Amino acid sequence: MILNRSSGILLHPTALPNDYGIGDLGNQAYKFIDFLAELKQEYWQILPLTIPEKGNSPYSPLSSFAGNPLLISYDKLIEEGLLDISDLSNISSYNEKIDYFQVKQEKDNLLKKAFLNFSQNNEDYIKFCSNHWLKDYSLFITLYEKNERRAWSEWIDQEKKPTAQDKIELIAKYQSEIKYHNFVQFIFFQQWMKLKSYANKKKIKIIGDIPIYVSYNSADVWSNKEFFLLDNNANPQFISGCPPDDFNHDGQIWENPLYDWEMNKVSNYRWWKERIAYNLLISDMVRLDHFIGFTRYWSIPTQLFDAKQGEWKEGPGYDFFQNIKTSIPNLNIIAEDLGMLTQEVTDLKNKFNFPGMIVLHYALDDYSFNYLELPQNTFIYTGTHDNNTSLGWWKEFAENHDLINKNISNSLAKINNNSHHNSDTISWDLITIAYASSCIAAIIPMQDILKLSQDYRMNRPGLADGNWDIRIPQGYENMVDKRELLELLERNVRANN
Repeated sequence: MILNRSSGILLHPTALPNDYGIGDLGNQAYKFIDFLAELKQEYWQILPLTIPEKGNSPYSPLSSFAGNPLLISYDKLIEEGLLDISDLSNISSYNEKIDYFQVKQEKDNLLKKAFLNFSQNNEDYIKFCSNHWLKDYSLFITLYEKNERRAWSEWIDQEKKPTAQDKIELIAKYQSEIKYHNFVQFIFFQQWMKLKSYANKKKIKIIGDIPIYVSYNSADVWSNKEFFLLDNNANPQFISGCPPDDFNHDGQIWENPLYDWEMNKVSNYRWWKERIAYNLLISDMVRLDHFIGFTRYWSIPTQLFDAKQGEWKEGPGYDFFQNIKTSIPNLNIIAEDLGMLTQEVTDLKNKFNFPGMIVLHYALDDYSFNYLELPQNTFIYTGTHDNNTSLGWWKEFAENHDLINKNISNSLAKINNNSHHNSDTISWDLITIAYASSCIAAIIPMQDILKLSQDYRMNRPGLADGNWDIRIPQGYENMVDKRELLELLERNVRANN
């Protein structure tokens, strides 16, 4: 992939401010794109747009394809004549934190009302309903709700492991519910694609996100059991995680079912091709999460449930990506190659010329750090959705860390002859280093653009609750020194193209 030096901003749509309880694909999303264009940014990076299965995490979805109904815009539904302004009289207004329970109830009620006003003779809708993934998802989510949102492993056999005939009977039985879920996904897709088109017209590219693993309790596993390592009762034989290290002496258990890579290979990676192709339809590029897992992955026997008892297994590697490229020649992937980097990972990434990632919160804690000698084919970040904000990171960790202090000071002295930095300047200092680095692109979390505190952190890995619920402040566009950011951009990014 050949790119010019560029920059962008990382912000998930749920965090956008609006007049409602959660950010969506409506007017404020268009306004944010205008904001990006005004700042001459070229990328808007988002998190997965999928429906969280638990903990409100977009990295634990009910489907790798289906869009999150909570992102559907009320304003756009009104413009399309599917709702009336009076329908919004009792819904949540803007809050600094998302109340997911409340907004789910409100959105579901109003989407059902919009469905009653929708004509199913719409040609685009009919075409959309032919999507293979949609047929599986709409039946799955219907059965999931019918079973009071219990995991599919607890359903009766006809629903848990349906035959082709069982599916025909279930679709006939729950026809109205399935049509509703088809409608919700169609509306999501229409709203998103219009927003993406607007971004592209403004010369903004969307960077999407594909987690390597999927939830066990998902339409993906339920409808593609042969591609996962399951036992005769359709329960996972092995689960994902990582081995013990300096940060976690017990290792980590992520609980996702592992892929049967041999069966995936026999199918020429059919499900993966469909998944990647769909994500590259709704995005211009995608970050492929946990890229390391395609060379080797940590396999934990389910019955032991002990990360220490896992072992390394060989991933699909070169064969996987070479096969994918036969169907998707323009494989616009950013490899999330953070963590236990091996030579095999680097070789695989370089073989397909995928850009990798560097996160300054980690990179600065390295004696060899030199912002001018970082790998060029790399996207550099101050932090990601899993990191604290830079201001929070500094206050929590770095202000007493001599090496980080030294690396920041040395870098700033070379860039602008100013090595003075503190908690008031740290967000901008890291942005300056990212922009001036040798990396091909700098992506900055919106929280750092706004110099926000740890209160605006998106996710705290390892904590089940209190994540994914932040909203950026209303009036954010007036909190940025636009001239300073544009000058920084012109001086460091544009000047080196």
